[in-house]
Amino acid sequence: DLKDQKTMSGFFEKTVPQDLNSYGLIPEFTGRFPVISSTKSLDEEALVRVMTEPKNSLIKQYSYLFQLNSIDFHVTEGGLREIAKTAHSRGTGARGLRAITEQLLMESFYIAPSDDDINCVFLDGAAARGERPPVVLKGDKKLEDFLGEWKGEEEDIALEAGKVEFVSLEEFAGFGGKEEEGEEGKGERKVA
Repeated sequence: DLKDQKTMSGFFEKTVPQDLNSYGLIPEFTGRFPVISSTKSLDEEALVRVMTEPKNSLIKQYSYLFQLNSIDFHVTEGGLREIAKTAHSRGTGARGLRAITEQLLMESFYIAPSDDDINCVFLDGAAARGERPPVVLKGDKKLEDFLGEWKGEEEDIALEAGKVEFVSLEEFAGFGGKEEEGEEGKGERKVA
């Protein structure tokens, strides 16, 4: 399949000056390149590393922005992998990571500065897939406590126990959001 990124990378590795000439570059120009090199497309693992390892990584930048409002920011490994998977499937590579993450955190960035009670924003795989907004921890709930509860519990159990609050922009801005009992006795938020 010629549209596959790995296949295309393999072809580019074998590029010779005659290929550039057939593409339309003149031989006098291509003769000035002593070495022709190509790059491989980034896989999901490499995209996760791009988000976390550099000194000014994307995740560190977002952590800093939230810290300006005294808010912790935490992304799970599953969240990182989902963001990387989305960027890889779109074919945007590392440049697309910022746009994807920005879209996921847009509501949190809007809500955070105007609510002094928020102390943490938590992004996991479900939030990165767009199944729900990122988790917002308020009040005296600390990230360490939440992580301890989250690891051993399913999302619904944590919701039922009142340990997690999902806040959407509509609810925060007062466009609805009253809580009603669902079919199985779980508290479900319904936005009018």
